[in-house]
Amino acid sequence: MNLNKILIIGSLPPPIGGVTIHVKRLLYHLDENEVPYKYIDLRNNAKISIIKLFLTHKRIHLHTSNVYLRFTITFIGILFQKKIDFTLHGDLGRYNSKFKNSLDIFAIYLAKIPILLNSKSLEKAKRYNKNSVIGSSFYSPNYKDELMNPQIISTILSHKNKFHFQFCTNAYNLSFDKEDQEIYGLFELIELFANYTQFSLVISDPSRAYHREILNRKIKLTKNILLISCQHSFYKVIEMSDGMIRNTTTDGDSISVKEGLYLNKLVYCTSVVERPKQVIIYSKGNFSSILQRQEFLKELKKPKSSKKMLERKMLDNILLYK
Repeated sequence: MNLNKILIIGSLPPPIGGVTIHVKRLLYHLDENEVPYKYIDLRNNAKISIIKLFLTHKRIHLHTSNVYLRFTITFIGILFQKKIDFTLHGDLGRYNSKFKNSLDIFAIYLAKIPILLNSKSLEKAKRYNKNSVIGSSFYSPNYKDELMNPQIISTILSHKNKFHFQFCTNAYNLSFDKEDQEIYGLFELIELFANYTQFSLVISDPSRAYHREILNRKIKLTKNILLISCQHSFYKVIEMSDGMIRNTTTDGDSISVKEGLYLNKLVYCTSVVERPKQVIIYSKGNFSSILQRQEFLKELKKPKSSKKMLERKMLDNILLYK
């Protein structure tokens, strides 16, 4: 039995998403810190291979957004006397289904160490498992993985030079919350920036879902809005921009928010969940108030760097695997 190796179960890009990016960067940092582990991909391996590794490892850490899979693996792990840890990539109790929320609570109760991504979720989890800890979705990227097509880079920089200030935002897919509202709020931003043409907005759309919906709705983008509908590094887009917007109706511990802070950019987020202190918060549907303020141009200064704080959290995360 592999007593010294932790088995990590998850998925890697593509498609690009918060969980897949987290797992990819986690494995990179475990290698960098010489932490022994075995990784198996949920999507690209036969069930028999997963079961075999599951049985031959004593400690298992799970990364998945699937509530049913999270509960099932945790429950089976307990039956086989495994130490099951998992990271809950989202708020505890976020579902519009009592059954799904109950499954998450049962999984937390059964797990050895549940890792939550914000203090509100941690407070709830502690009621069911005193071993619950707070972690972070963020790991700094391996810069070699953040290469971008030179033509896309040229397009973004050329676009930036035409406007006073460049914002960026992203959506991994066209998704809706339990109130049937568009989660990433991109159509709201498209409508807003059509009236503020002195500012540029770059939209990362790696799934092409927004590209298809824009065509379907016959929306004509104004010249200050650049849509990038292909696989690319949003980290590089943030790096080339002046500020980042997270206009969501709901959220977890957003990797892109942490990337913006790590790159020392101005980061604007809705107040729908707890946000890092360095973030500039606004009420959902009210980003226009920021653009309208007369003092706005005076505020376009670099925030204090969050790099050391995030690097400390990265190290804390790695220690969970040792």
